[in-house]
Amino acid sequence: MKRKVLSILLVLCMVLSLAGCKSKDATKTASETEATDNTAQSAEATPVPDKVEATGQYDTLVIGTDAFNGVFNPMFSFSAFDNQVTDMVFSTVSWLDKTGAVVDNAGHVEAEEVPAADGHTQVKYTVSIKPGMTFSDGQPVTIDDVLFYYYVCADPTYDGSSTFSTLDIVGLKDYYYDTPDYNAQLEKITKEAKDKYSLDKISEEDYKAYLRDTKLAGWWEGIDSYDWVTYLKGEGYDPTGIEKDENKLFEMMVDCEYTKYHDGYDPQSYYQKKLENEYIKGNLEDGVDVPEISGITRVDDNTCTVLFDSPNISGDKQVAWIPIIPKHYYGADFTKGKLDGIKSFNGTPLGGGPYKYVSYQDNIVSLEANPTYFKGAPKIPNLKFQVVSNEDKVDAVINGDIDITEPSASKEVVEQIESAGMEYSLVDNPGYGYIAISSERVPDLNVRKGLMHLLNRAPAVESYYGELAKVIERPMTPTVAEYPHDAKEVYGYDPTKALDYFTKAGYKKDSSGKLSKGGQPLKITIGIGGDGTMNHPSAPILTQMANDLKSMGGELVIQDLDPSTLFSMFQSGELDMWVAAWGNATDCDLTQMFGSKGNDNDVKLNSPDVDKLQAEILKTVDFNERCKLVAQELDLIMDAAVYMPVYQRKNMLIYNSNTVKTDTLPAETTTYWDYTKEIEKLEMN
Repeated sequence: MKRKVLSILLVLCMVLSLAGCKSKDATKTASETEATDNTAQSAEATPVPDKVEATGQYDTLVIGTDAFNGVFNPMFSFSAFDNQVTDMVFSTVSWLDKTGAVVDNAGHVEAEEVPAADGHTQVKYTVSIKPGMTFSDGQPVTIDDVLFYYYVCADPTYDGSSTFSTLDIVGLKDYYYDTPDYNAQLEKITKEAKDKYSLDKISEEDYKAYLRDTKLAGWWEGIDSYDWVTYLKGEGYDPTGIEKDENKLFEMMVDCEYTKYHDGYDPQSYYQKKLENEYIKGNLEDGVDVPEISGITRVDDNTCTVLFDSPNISGDKQVAWIPIIPKHYYGADFTKGKLDGIKSFNGTPLGGGPYKYVSYQDNIVSLEANPTYFKGAPKIPNLKFQVVSNEDKVDAVINGDIDITEPSASKEVVEQIESAGMEYSLVDNPGYGYIAISSERVPDLNVRKGLMHLLNRAPAVESYYGELAKVIERPMTPTVAEYPHDAKEVYGYDPTKALDYFTKAGYKKDSSGKLSKGGQPLKITIGIGGDGTMNHPSAPILTQMANDLKSMGGELVIQDLDPSTLFSMFQSGELDMWVAAWGNATDCDLTQMFGSKGNDNDVKLNSPDVDKLQAEILKTVDFNERCKLVAQELDLIMDAAVYMPVYQRKNMLIYNSNTVKTDTLPAETTTYWDYTKEIEKLEMN
């Protein structure tokens, strides 16, 4: 297999769910009640009260944050900083308390085991919402707004971060594939993919079509032609006369990859997914055959049930730790298989949370208090999220430009805040920093393992954080109970071992001293989120890695990017490696990040063994047994050399005590609980 040439932001990864419910009248379906429900909501809208008045001198709370992506729709947002906004605009059915346990918020969830017809145990979740709530536009909240969210996330064309469609909910797969016989159909699709598109059976025409359609699995675009001319010459091809013609160069690349590296790609998986998508699209075009999820039942205006066919360790979170989305606003044009109308509201959110959206311009999101918030109107009339670089956050608070912010905690920051007499809190971050390698852009496992051995983590973490962070050995936050605290280091810093792995991959020094293979030098591009100053805890790791590679004859190209650009680039497959972090993890389910169909599987890990363990973990109620399975899963991920966990740090919140009435902050700030959970109680001086 040959090497593919050339390559944060906290991502809020809440695993989402979906549900649909039948009508209160057993003979009437949820879809049949849609029109009457919307009519009733319009007729019963409540007049919106006047604006909230300030209780003190200041009427606006300014929160310093990082760059937005501008997707303020919780069904499709993917950035932690966009989600700061949606957390204020929307209410959730349930949320997590100070200990991380699921508790009531705008509703309630409870579970009960029920026997299936064949005797196995199913689990039924009853989800209810508080009666009498309204959205900020005065429209009443009903269970249909919860169900709307479920059905959007369950849609076969849904492309947000929810992994709900992988859950073992009765009737969910029938709905997703739009057929009551999906198992038999999938068997046919799988057989066709194997019989027609496996490496030993696929035709040259189909193989080359795959290479063209995937742009050589993502590594052609964004690279200047000179690299490919050099590469092709090294592979024995003659691109004379077409050096500037990207189309002809690409066709030569297609022929080169097919002829010389036939076994280095996976067309079967590509065609399997394509056949599945074509199958679903064909079903929908022929008319919706499965309009509802049979395991989800509408009980009344405030209640529904969701039936899992097997136990799920996070089932309550899946069905209740979700935002309540106004169907009348987002879903007027929603039909199964068509989500464009919903996405058109990504930049103009409307919900029933403590604040209402006003505008987003000049890197500032403006909100105003929602007088109809079910917990009572906030005491601060206006709230602004203002983009501030990490290095300026502390000074901005001290100078009075912003009131609350969350800088990257370091020894220097703590000293600066304490010297200024500002209040702050430190809690364990429910996430971790990591360095990732794309298995698609760097497909040779030996190359990835070599790169892993060039990551000298401990000195960088100690220098930046001191006692405010610790090096971790597995890609999971230690705040999760199943984290294997006794895990040993897999890839210690060792340039000699790194070079050994590069040699195994076929790289050797050429006459010019470059470490190359087939005439192509070992060149890796890595992205790191910052502001051009490399002010990041992992920056020293990259600097040393670049020096080590240079001494070997390779090259590490470091791109210091603003966080939103970095996120977009690695999500679209434009980087070989990147530095990023996860946050807000609350359980051991890693399906979203490392499952072969996980929407946030940006490293493109495709491991049937990992998928199998993930499914088993979700069903394993016994804690000790689940810990063993999680340890096995994490070992497999480490062996794939796609994630190097770097650190788990402390989260830091600092408050401007001159403007914020600090005695109205929560009595206790924890990993799962901060001022945003009690924002309606917060006051300003």
